[in-house]
Amino acid sequence: MSPTQELIEALTRADEAGHVAYTRQLCEKILAQWPDHGPTLLRHASALIDLALYDEAAAVLERAASVVPTGQLRLVFAGRGHRLKQMGNFAAAEEEYLKAHQLDPDNATYLVYAGSAAFCRGDLSRAEALVRKALDCSEGSLDEAYFNLGGYLLAQKRFAEARDCYLRALEIDPQYLIAKTRLADVELAITSTANRPEKAP
Repeated sequence: MSPTQELIEALTRADEAGHVAYTRQLCEKILAQWPDHGPTLLRHASALIDLALYDEAAAVLERAASVVPTGQLRLVFAGRGHRLKQMGNFAAAEEEYLKAHQLDPDNATYLVYAGSAAFCRGDLSRAEALVRKALDCSEGSLDEAYFNLGGYLLAQKRFAEARDCYLRALEIDPQYLIAKTRLADVELAITSTANRPEKAP
């Protein structure tokens, strides 16, 4: 037995709308009857992470790991990564994201997450290397990979390279609003640098 389509659709709408409290309630309602429903366990864990209920989220992810099909284990590892990242344990989060990537090596998404974790702990070279590896993948969040690489290059004042990354992100998703904002930002930085008077010898 599985939850009704009506319940699943309500949960999907709540989750996609960012209604974290209602998402949690719906997950608890579904899991009270179907405690091994893997997709709901994963959504429940995500809501608990958003609410900083980290111990509860860990328990839900452990249960999910025991019931989801092998092909979905990457989602459990990613959930563990999100939990650890939000807790500030960026190195451990990166490890979990890389485990997810090993299970889905053509998907850029988990390398993007791993690069973000490396960036959060201040390791720019590691973040750049991971996201460049993500760009070799054939599917997943390639627009986000270009966007994040732009940020890592921006932090290093490699403005022209960063601009190219934002342009590539916008080629993939022309409605990527924050990429448009960053592109305008980096173009101002490039113009400002070009107009800076040279220092006297």
